[in-house]
Amino acid sequence: MQKQLLAPQNHIGGANSGTIQGVKAGHLIYVGGQMSLDSDGNVVGSDIKTQARNAFESVKAVLAEAGASMKDIVKHNIFFHCDGDDEMVAKLLDELDEVRLDYFSDPGPTTTEIRCGLEREGALIMIDAWATVGVDKERLMPTGHWSWNKSLPFSHGWKVGDMIFVGGQRSFDANGNLIGEGDIEIQTAETFRNLETVLQLGGGDRNNLMRQNTFFRFFGEGRDVTDYWEKMTNVRRQYMSIPSAAGAGLRIAGLPNSKELIQVEGIGVLGENKTRLNPENHWDWSIEGNEFTQGWRIGEMVFVGGQISADNKAQAVGDTMEAQTRNVFEFIRKVLNMAGLDESDVAKLYIYYHADGSWEQIAATKAVIDAVQREFYPQPGPAATSIRVAGFAFENLLIEIEAMAVCR
Repeated sequence: MQKQLLAPQNHIGGANSGTIQGVKAGHLIYVGGQMSLDSDGNVVGSDIKTQARNAFESVKAVLAEAGASMKDIVKHNIFFHCDGDDEMVAKLLDELDEVRLDYFSDPGPTTTEIRCGLEREGALIMIDAWATVGVDKERLMPTGHWSWNKSLPFSHGWKVGDMIFVGGQRSFDANGNLIGEGDIEIQTAETFRNLETVLQLGGGDRNNLMRQNTFFRFFGEGRDVTDYWEKMTNVRRQYMSIPSAAGAGLRIAGLPNSKELIQVEGIGVLGENKTRLNPENHWDWSIEGNEFTQGWRIGEMVFVGGQISADNKAQAVGDTMEAQTRNVFEFIRKVLNMAGLDESDVAKLYIYYHADGSWEQIAATKAVIDAVQREFYPQPGPAATSIRVAGFAFENLLIEIEAMAVCR
C-alpha cells in the first residue's frame, strides 16, 4: 500500500516534532495531533473557543491535502487541559462543543475526551483524527445504548469497509447518568460491555478488536498502581478475546465527568486472516497467563500495542527518559519485524509520556524523546500524537508508545 505524506505548506498547527502532519494510506487518513500554535510553536489564544477553532482549522488543512474534508472524519479524540473544578471543566467542554458544532453535523464522528497534560504552556486542547475516503460507511448507534447528557451529533461507532471504529465508551445509562460511582469494577464492566455492543452492531465482536485503549483515573503510588491496574484488568479480561487486542493502558488526569474512572475505545477489523505479533524475549505484564498481545497484522494493516520499557516481570527498565524511550522504540521495531516491516512502514505514532516540573523541564523531556525518535524515524517521519499522562499500568514507567503501520 502506498503512503501519501501530508505536510500542508505553511502549516503551523501540528505539535509533531517532524514535518508530517498526516498520512493517507488507501482509504484511511491518519491525522496527527493538532493544536493552536504560531509559526514558532507558541500557543495562540488564551480561551478554549479560539484554541479549538484554530486546532480544527489545522485538522481541516491536513485533510484537504489528502482531498478530504471534515465530513470524512469517522473518529476524533479531544485531549484537553483544565486546572479547575467540575464547574470549570463543564464550562470548557460546553464552549468546546459550541465550536465543534460548526464543524460536525449529524451524523458526526465518534468522540473521546481525555483530560491530560499538553506540551505547550497555555495549551488547552489537542485534536487527533482518523478519516476515510472512497469507501462506504455505516453509522453504528445501538438501540438503548448509553447517551450523552446533552444533544450532540456524535456517533458511538462507524463501520467503514471491514473496519469498525468505536468511540470512547463510558459507564453511563441512556440518560447520560453515571453507573457505578466510585467502583472501578462496575465501571470497567459497563464500558467493556458497551464496547462489544458497538462491535456486534458492526457485524463483529471482541475477537475482531485489533486496537483497544483504556484510559483510567488513579492517583495512587508505588505498588498501589499495579494493584489497581490488576483489579481493573481482572474485570477487563472477562470481556477481552483470547488472545487479546493490542492496546495501551493509560492513567490520565481525568475525564469529562469527575466521577468517571475509565473510558475505553477501539478499532476492529473483520476477517479471520490475521497474525498475532508476540516476539520472544519481549517485555510482559504482571498477570501470569494473561494472553495479552503486543501487536496484530491483518490485511494491509499492523497495530502495535502500547510498548513500555519493562522486563518479563512488568518491572520498569531504565531510570531515564532517554533509556526508556530507546527501549520502547526497540520493542516497536521487534514487533514490526515480526510482521516483515520496519519503521519506514509506520504511518502513525501515539506517544504518551510522564513529565512534571516547569515548562522548561517539560520541553527538555520532550526534546529527549524527539532526539531518540529521530534515531529510529528520520525526517520526515510518521504522523504523531503526543500527550502527557499521569502514569501507566506499573510504577516507575516514564513512556508508552503505540504504532500503526501499513504493509508495502
